[in-house]
Amino acid sequence: MSKTCPKCSGRMEQGFLLELKDGNQKAATEWIEGAVEKAWYGLKIKGKKRLAVETFRCGRCTYLESYAPEA
Repeated sequence: MSKTCPKCSGRMEQGFLLELKDGNQKAATEWIEGAVEKAWYGLKIKGKKRLAVETFRCGRCTYLESYAPEA
């Protein structure tokens, strides 16, 4: 799926953002509902809604736009 860039009207292509967790473990970016809550081991996310983030990049101006659609 492609979209039109809201900045320059160029063609945007879908991709994703990659995160490193615990050194070598890789994961796609997720949207977590609510405000950030810290825990002694990181962040509290148990029981919160989690959605995969889709990111689009403009091939002309390199603008990034991200969405977290319902599954």
